[in-house]
Amino acid sequence: MKSYLTDETLRGAAAGYIWDQLSSGNTLARLLLQSVDLKTGTITIINPIPLDTQQIAEFKWGHVLPAKESAQRLTIAGQSFLAYPKANSDEQLAEVVTSLQGSDDLCILENDRARAGDSWLRRAKSRVATHGTEVYHILDFGDRVTERIEVALREAESLPVFVGAIGQWRSTPISGDSGHLTVSTEQLESFAKSVFCVFVGAYDREGYVLWQAPRPRESMERPSAAMTPKE
Repeated sequence: MKSYLTDETLRGAAAGYIWDQLSSGNTLARLLLQSVDLKTGTITIINPIPLDTQQIAEFKWGHVLPAKESAQRLTIAGQSFLAYPKANSDEQLAEVVTSLQGSDDLCILENDRARAGDSWLRRAKSRVATHGTEVYHILDFGDRVTERIEVALREAESLPVFVGAIGQWRSTPISGDSGHLTVSTEQLESFAKSVFCVFVGAYDREGYVLWQAPRPRESMERPSAAMTPKE
């Protein structure tokens, strides 16, 4: 469920939460602090269920009650307990990304819990790039398929900080072989200056808070040349 925040108090609280998430993020997040004006544009929340005014402002807490019929009994180390699937809004966010991303745009997701060299990254199904020890998941125009975006979200998301952004790629192509792409600080800085949508994880991984500015018109016509992996 997508809800636009028009109440100034709620909007201010949401902008403050986005700022806090960016302040705790990696290089791209910190660059976005310098380039994004949260006082402008629209702020939206995406959540599986409707939230009242008080719940909207409780960005660090989940609000979806576990469904009894979805319970699964697990046994770990001889101990048996019930586990409930976690509600999320990945499909709704994927639809937003699909609707916003133009042919010259990238969607970049920070992975706060991963580090370059982690063995599981070799098995990642989404496109991974590194910046020093930092890990990013990158979606280009060819990835505008809901299922691909959801896979990238699952691989990238972490608590308590998750940051994603959509913007134009105006820099040199991302280089590297098909299994090891790298991005420079200069490339991330150029991208951050063009970002028109930022989203951060909220509600204990159930939802997102999204900031959006008018989309640059010039990004709608040119084919993307951001990705040039070497064989």
